[in-house]
Amino acid sequence: MQEYEMFAMQCKQEIESISIEDNSTSSNKQKFGLATQVHQIVWHSITHNFAFPISYYGINNISVHSLNTLLFNLAAKLECIGIYTCGSICDGAGENRIHIKSFDWYASKWTCGDIVEVNFNKDKTSFYAAKIINSNFEKTKFTVCQLDCNNPKNIEIERNFIRPPMPSKLKWNVNEICEFRNPDDNKWYLGKIIEFDPVETTLSVEIIEGIYAKKGWKVFSYHISKFLRPVYNNQEILLNYKTINPITGEEWFFISDPTHVFKKLRNNISKSHTGEKNAREIMFNKKEISWKHIKGVYEYTNKHATAKATKLTKRHIWLTSWSKMRVDLAEHTLSKEVEDALATIKELKNISEGKDPEIYI
Repeated sequence: MQEYEMFAMQCKQEIESISIEDNSTSSNKQKFGLATQVHQIVWHSITHNFAFPISYYGINNISVHSLNTLLFNLAAKLECIGIYTCGSICDGAGENRIHIKSFDWYASKWTCGDIVEVNFNKDKTSFYAAKIINSNFEKTKFTVCQLDCNNPKNIEIERNFIRPPMPSKLKWNVNEICEFRNPDDNKWYLGKIIEFDPVETTLSVEIIEGIYAKKGWKVFSYHISKFLRPVYNNQEILLNYKTINPITGEEWFFISDPTHVFKKLRNNISKSHTGEKNAREIMFNKKEISWKHIKGVYEYTNKHATAKATKLTKRHIWLTSWSKMRVDLAEHTLSKEVEDALATIKELKNISEGKDPEIYI
């Protein structure tokens, strides 16, 4: 334990020195007031019931570069005393969100010869398969060569117009939605599989958007990979949840703090179908997810002594800027007791134009 305490003191001194260096680079006349937030880094063991605070200090703001440097410097020092680090758990603070977004997992892994999809027109609408030829050191610009074209040539393009490809698909079912490469203009359009001919082994595809809508084509089985591809799923492919630990070269995972995710979920529901200005209309499977139902549970349990009790109080329902920050209130609101009450209180079915209450925990 003494070794850990010495390590923590050393980290504290380095953090203070970094703060002094950052302050010296700004104007000497700048005055610093009271801190507006507290930044804390705690080491949690995933193999033992143990946690140790490494740093705790007040800040007004912190740059992404400073935060990244601080985090991985601490990871390096933990490695030096035999403690392996594999990721960070962050709450929803703005600095943490920017910290996670500052890493580009795909760009850091792309090498010469990798296949990607490139938006050569820079309009973010039509992407084409291409092979990476080269890149700059920062991986912000890539030299690529388009595939499946008559006159391939090397083109330098920014990272923003490159994306990883969707997994290929060779088996398609009737009524499936796909992306179809139109032979007329060589562009990709949203299409639908309308028929399969087992004799000719062809798929009939109909374009369902744009100027070629309702136009149909037949694709032979040996040309499927050239003219058909799955609809691009940004949420599945472009998830930003890991990077490379620059100290060890191993994967480093980013995890959102579950309790703060719960709080954000409650805050979003509290603005849904309230009838107020700028209210949200959150739906799932064509059913409302409404704050009126949560409020209905509170009012019903107050009026009926025999109703199953929940922990809902006025502070849970009429939120203030302070109560919105309370994680425990969010956990009470989205608890199993409230979920059970939503399913059993029949009066709630008439709250939102006769629609059944739905909540998904």
